[in-house]
Amino acid sequence: MSRILVVDDDVELNQLICEVLSLEGYQVSSVYCGETALQFLEKNAVDLVLLDVMLPKLSGLQVARRICQRFATPILMLTALNDESSMLDGYQAGADQYMAKPFKVPELITRIKAIFRRVGLEKQRQNGLAQNQTEFCDAINNLPFTGTEADLLGYLMRYEGVVVSKAELQIEVLKKELSPFDRNLDMHISNVRKKLVEAGMSKQHIKTVRGKGYSFIEMVRD
Repeated sequence: MSRILVVDDDVELNQLICEVLSLEGYQVSSVYCGETALQFLEKNAVDLVLLDVMLPKLSGLQVARRICQRFATPILMLTALNDESSMLDGYQAGADQYMAKPFKVPELITRIKAIFRRVGLEKQRQNGLAQNQTEFCDAINNLPFTGTEADLLGYLMRYEGVVVSKAELQIEVLKKELSPFDRNLDMHISNVRKKLVEAGMSKQHIKTVRGKGYSFIEMVRD
């Protein structure tokens, strides 16, 4: 059950939103000012914050910024200010969605479902990437790399997607300066690629960037 925190100093509207969301099957809590909202979030995990802009003391924009600094909670901002400048301020403060008052309940529910759908897809993607990375690491740990080859691959993996120069690899991994006619580094990289291919993987995990160096890429298409 997804947990939603409603932050609005309009008591009647706050209670109405809570009733509607409860009927939709959400676990709903409510507060009436920004300071209380931040205190609540310190002690309770929530999946979404419905945040009014016009709050006493701390404004909704200030609260949104503090939420983004300390938590990864999505924010749906509610406001009576419907001009473009106010909307931009809301998005810049960290709002994921922005709704102007008065709003229709079906639109509110649709926006909430859209946020949860996006968050769910992002979690699936992150879990998939983590699983793929674990499987890849398990696979290469079983390959017959020499100590130097393992160190080279490990160094490149640490900076995935970044082009690491030959000079840096020479110094950090092979522990010597790069000389113009030294092909030792290239030989080690070639051996790593060969062993990846022999294990059924792609040699394109290590990409050569001409004139610059090498880059490790986990997700490749042959």
